[in-house]
Amino acid sequence: MNFSPFLMAQFNAKWQAGSLQNWHSSNPQPFDWHELEALTKTDLARYLKKTPLTYEPMQGDETLRSLLIQHYHSTQTVQTAQNVMLTSGAQEAIFLVMNALLSNGDHAITFSPCFEPLVTVAQNTGADVTTLPLQAEKAWSIDWPQLEASFRNNTRVLIINFPHNPTGSHIKKSELLRLLDLCDKHNCWLFSDEVFRGLEHDSQFRLPVASDLYDKAIAMGVMSKALALPGIRLGWLSTQNVNVLQKMITIKSHLSICQSSLDTQVCQAIIPHSELIWQRNLAIITKNKKHIEDGIVNHPSFHWQAPKASATGFIQLKHQSALTFTIKVADKKKILLMPNEMFLCDHQGFRISLGIHSATFDIAKLINP
Repeated sequence: MNFSPFLMAQFNAKWQAGSLQNWHSSNPQPFDWHELEALTKTDLARYLKKTPLTYEPMQGDETLRSLLIQHYHSTQTVQTAQNVMLTSGAQEAIFLVMNALLSNGDHAITFSPCFEPLVTVAQNTGADVTTLPLQAEKAWSIDWPQLEASFRNNTRVLIINFPHNPTGSHIKKSELLRLLDLCDKHNCWLFSDEVFRGLEHDSQFRLPVASDLYDKAIAMGVMSKALALPGIRLGWLSTQNVNVLQKMITIKSHLSICQSSLDTQVCQAIIPHSELIWQRNLAIITKNKKHIEDGIVNHPSFHWQAPKASATGFIQLKHQSALTFTIKVADKKKILLMPNEMFLCDHQGFRISLGIHSATFDIAKLINP
């Protein structure tokens, strides 16, 4: 297996760590302990102090897995804590899914722009990956005829990410069901990256967890994104298929083995307050989204399809290279953005965070010469 640096990591490495203001992060402003305790009315120190400093179960703490089913899944779900496994963040979860489902000679389908590991980790298994561009001119929507024509006899998995990173686009429940019907028709898996679940700008468009709807779906969540807690390195996978779940647990035994017991205890305290945390994050996102829209409306050089979900937007450039622009902004204005190349996308543009909770966030710094 060939491990190459991710493009985003290579781009970040051009500048000394901490020398730039980060305006591209996909997570909302991270909590500090005081704010998190005040919002949730939870004494987190008490949770930490009662934590046994031992190994956790390989599948993950059963109490936390039960809480995830209770607070994230449908009341009609057939899934229980036994259908969930905990992971060391989303990156490990992606590795587990791709290596459990794919091998040399298999085929996978996904979309771009995208979070690069959704493509490259699949390719590292030896699988052939078809990357379909979302339709930028139609609010980054799926090109359905192109998708339907992309399935092959050896298509093993369709990979999706909604709410979407980096564009902030979203799909309707009817579209999710259409994707599941396609997977069922072609007898393939659906891997649903749902790390931004809860950051729908209108909560009525929140999708069901994909693994509640289809017996060959795997859904992924994580503490770092919608819950704004990147310092907690814990994610999760859910699936109705216990055989694939056990395969992923076996692969995990070669990696992290288990989660930190400290992370697990904090998550037990936090997960029941997910809705409150999402509301805090959406207040920041809504304010910044309006600020950016006011700054670039009718601008001769910038354009975006207004995000409908997530904590990021993708600002398109009309007349220049995004790579050149973002390097110039980093060098001259000490602001870090992520150009389209980092998301395997040809549309010239860059990801910008909607989650920054800072007085220094001023879109005029970017759009004014």
